[in-house]
Amino acid sequence: MSTPLNMISANDLRTGLNVYFSQEGEATTWHTDAAKASVYAEDTIEAAFALAKKDMDQNVVVDCVIVPVDENHTPLTTREKIRAGGPSTAYGAQ
Repeated sequence: MSTPLNMISANDLRTGLNVYFSQEGEATTWHTDAAKASVYAEDTIEAAFALAKKDMDQNVVVDCVIVPVDENHTPLTTREKIRAGGPSTAYGAQ
């Protein structure tokens, strides 16, 4: 049985786009590309989520969630698969 993997997703407050948490040591950033997200095992996800939540507390992002993923960074839930695909309609479309 493989180790469950997770990444952290949120929405950027400036753009409204879905973003993914990336961490290199104590340096953190958010990317719109899920392939650039850091992936965490079950035993390290809570510490990473605490770092991501700091950005939520500072109004950089909103709605931080832990997303179960496979080894290719593909979300396992239908909701996150849809969100990872980007907006479902073009901005300003009628």
